[in-house]
Amino acid sequence: MEPLIAAIRPAEGADADTALAAVAQALRAEGFRPVGHVQRVVAGAARAVTLVEDVASGARIAITQDLGACASGCALDPAALADVAGGLLAALDGPADLLILNRFGRGEAEGGGLRAAVEKAVLAGIPVLAVLRPDYAEAWQEFTGGSASLAAEPEAILTWARAAIAQARAAA
Repeated sequence: MEPLIAAIRPAEGADADTALAAVAQALRAEGFRPVGHVQRVVAGAARAVTLVEDVASGARIAITQDLGACASGCALDPAALADVAGGLLAALDGPADLLILNRFGRGEAEGGGLRAAVEKAVLAGIPVLAVLRPDYAEAWQEFTGGSASLAAEPEAILTWARAAIAQARAAA
């Protein structure tokens, strides 16, 4: 039995976000109901702006804040991240076959961020797919207790997602 949780561990230069977006689109085309977000980065005035794009609606939400041209700290906007988390928790109340998490990062490693959505999905038997930054691998292992590990390749991700969804449906 495969774990119903997987981490995409992109190699240097691999585009996990584009791969994940392609997987979400393919799953929707096959009649599955993925919920969650993929990450997009767009050029901003002083620095790039990080957005999350809802895989179901295409709506985009900025999750970084402009701290000014000279700022060097973390620009993650906690209020925006809380809004995203609330939306994911609500989406998991509806029909969902897979939770797509744009990143498991600092917020999740510290016990916050989108962690509650992952917990809710796991408790509901919904498979979880997350992009994992290497510097948070230890926290991910601690949080999940073990997961499948995937390259940032659409076919590998899609194969895992289909199998995990089938396994979750069979267990329901």
